[in-house]
Amino acid sequence: MDTRRFPLIAIILIVVLRISIGWQFLYEGLWKFDSLDSPTPWTAEGYLKNAQGPFRNTFRSMLGDPDDLDWLEYSKVSAKWYDWRNRFAAHYRLTPEQVGKLNTLVDGTSETLTDPNADPVGPFVSVKVNGLPESVDLKNRSLNGTFAYIEKSGTLKVDRPVLPSEENALLEMAPEGEANDEFRTAVERLCNASRKVSFRHRLAAQLRGNPDFVGVTGQLNERGTFDFVMGTTTAQEESRERNTVVYGKIREYKDLIHDYEAELAKAKIDYQFEHASKLKTKLAILRSEVVGPVQALDKELREAAFKLLSTDQLAYGAMPMEDTPLWRASSKAMWGLLILGALLVFGLGTRVAALAGAFMLLNFYLVIPPWPGVPQPPGPEHSFIVNKNLIEIFALLAIAALPTGRWFGLDAIVARLWTNCCKRKSPAAPKPVGAAKSEPAKA
Repeated sequence: MDTRRFPLIAIILIVVLRISIGWQFLYEGLWKFDSLDSPTPWTAEGYLKNAQGPFRNTFRSMLGDPDDLDWLEYSKVSAKWYDWRNRFAAHYRLTPEQVGKLNTLVDGTSETLTDPNADPVGPFVSVKVNGLPESVDLKNRSLNGTFAYIEKSGTLKVDRPVLPSEENALLEMAPEGEANDEFRTAVERLCNASRKVSFRHRLAAQLRGNPDFVGVTGQLNERGTFDFVMGTTTAQEESRERNTVVYGKIREYKDLIHDYEAELAKAKIDYQFEHASKLKTKLAILRSEVVGPVQALDKELREAAFKLLSTDQLAYGAMPMEDTPLWRASSKAMWGLLILGALLVFGLGTRVAALAGAFMLLNFYLVIPPWPGVPQPPGPEHSFIVNKNLIEIFALLAIAALPTGRWFGLDAIVARLWTNCCKRKSPAAPKPVGAAKSEPAKA
């Protein structure tokens, strides 16, 4: 394209526009990439979770679990922890002793468990004792069969948390005195260790044993009385034989999700959108009450595991991110910004990069489009139809329509090399017939 057809100032400004957009992409991508080594790596979760408009379900589906319902399933959280434990042990090259301690943190036992749906066992705890005092009878009814003495190894063992009443009963059998002091100290140490429940015990207590959280259902049995079990039922499932006694927060959260989605789907005028917005606020509060404690457990487990590492092991750096739908969506956005930003800044493959950048920004625009009837997130920015993303899309399309990479960029060098290469490969042009000299006639 003949640059003489454009004013010099126009060429300079369009090139500066290309480099500016490219730098914005590149810096944003670099910031996201740099955060991967931090305790809180960047993800697109918040952006996708708050998607609105006709493409809401499409973008929210990229999360895999947009409403965090998997955090409320005991088996799914257990499976998540098992997978994380295995990756953690492999990445930081844990010693057998460290693996045992990590297993104890997760399961309450140093042995590896593989069934995430099973109830946690243990904790299995033992201490060395120099025999049992003569006055101690472990078969006494007040001990409930909690303690076991292994004579061969000289250890006192328990396989569940010791109740205070059971501890006191055992200590009373060995009254204070020089002969029993060592045994009493060992018993106190054993009982304290048994009460340090594992994270799966705490998870089960929250998701399977907390009536206010899980709810309670009364089910009619053959004797004509009701059996009370953990869980709640929907209004459609309730009958004379099965009724909700305690309406748990998990069921309340799921029902509120259903109500919000229904209100959002039928909203057409302002007051309906306002009602849906209020339900969304209430839903966010309830999500923090229901999902928050489980996510806090997850964070606490990871922090406790990192305390097991030595300085040399910490030098291995952050673990690779877990391969989830959210991570794949976040990676696409991050690498798109990095690659397209670099291409635009250096003017390489400029037209293709500009078109790809426009397509990427179109996806960002459609997550929460500023269209009539689409709820907008709170903030200082107010847009109608056109927002910053759409303006950048048009700018990139203009850049794609012009050879800015040849005006100032690596495209000019690539084009020159290609032209020279083609000239060397092309055969020499034949001379015109009339220009050839005729041979002299033979005598």
